Amino acid sequence: RDVGASRRPRDAMANHREDLRWYQDSLQLTSVPLNPGVRSKLQRAGFVSVRDVKKTHGPVELAQEAGLTNEEASEVMKVVRFGVDGAALAGAKSASEMLREEAEKLPIYTFCQELDDLLGGGVAVGEITELCGCPGIGKTQMCIQLCASTQIPVPFGGLDGAAVYVDTEGSFTAERAADIAEATAKHLAVISRANPEDQQMADAMASFTTERVLDRIHLFRCHEVTELLAVLETLPAYCKAHGARLVVVDSVAFHFRQDFRDMALRTAILAKMTNRLMALATTQSLAVVTVNQVTVKPGAENERGGKSRLVPALGESYAHACATRVILSWEDDTRVAYLYKSPRLPQGRARYTVTQGGVRDVRGTKRPNEATG
Repeated sequence: RDVGASRRPRDAMANHREDLRWYQDSLQLTSVPLNPGVRSKLQRAGFVSVRDVKKTHGPVELAQEAGLTNEEASEVMKVVRFGVDGAALAGAKSASEMLREEAEKLPIYTFCQELDDLLGGGVAVGEITELCGCPGIGKTQMCIQLCASTQIPVPFGGLDGAAVYVDTEGSFTAERAADIAEATAKHLAVISRANPEDQQMADAMASFTTERVLDRIHLFRCHEVTELLAVLETLPAYCKAHGARLVVVDSVAFHFRQDFRDMALRTAILAKMTNRLMALATTQSLAVVTVNQVTVKPGAENERGGKSRLVPALGESYAHACATRVILSWEDDTRVAYLYKSPRLPQGRARYTVTQGGVRDVRGTKRPNEATG
């Protein structure tokens, strides 16, 4: 019996596996299905290939060197050890796992019960929600309300997170923010007094003051599109450092309707900006709320009698950027929110009003007496 003959195929297979392992280890991290934010941290720390990651002594060391969380580092090690063929499977999630994660996410309350019901409990985290409407309908007021609502302490069912407000139009006012923050604190104080046995609520209310709410609203004023893009570049690190759970861009349309003549360039920059916001929402599990303006779309002769109508600005291509689109408009003397687009909820409408204390349910307040925004 030729022992060498039987050994040669096994040697060839071993050599093939070794060559395949060497090839996989030499792959750039850009070829491995990693979270974009995690991959960026690895590259900034000097990790270029799969081999570089494998040289570390486990996820703890990798987390320290690359500035990752232990969970992120463990996921990276799992992916690179599975190899290229199994990497996609290693990073995949089952539908049941995604369902559990979505069930654990708390929304941000708008303080209007009818509107919260329309949105499935409030503004969702982990995605982009767009508020669209004409001037004076209350878009900015709703955004400021969300900045206060996102700071509601955990014992009250809130996220207890900070808010980042990117203002491109100069519509944010500290006075309105103070009014809404004060009203929010008073509302929570009423709930706390109604539950005297809940010590956690009482402890949380001790630090939930108007001043603290204002301190946790971080404002960026962007006067041109280059400033806006620069802010978006720094947002991931800034949000992480300040514990932000909400990012507002008010408005996303202002500079893109004013500063561009090259439509192809505008589309490319808008797409890049949108991708950054989407990645920010998903990687840091925060809510991104963008404000959009409306524009007049001329009607065709065979369409609705040829009448012009108001539509969201920035065109149809941008409509795919947001997961949820809410159109705000007037219906007689009442403000109405229409849920135009959502991946999980049916279309519908909800009435709301804007008071001195923020967004609330309609209680007979008419248009002349309401705050505008």
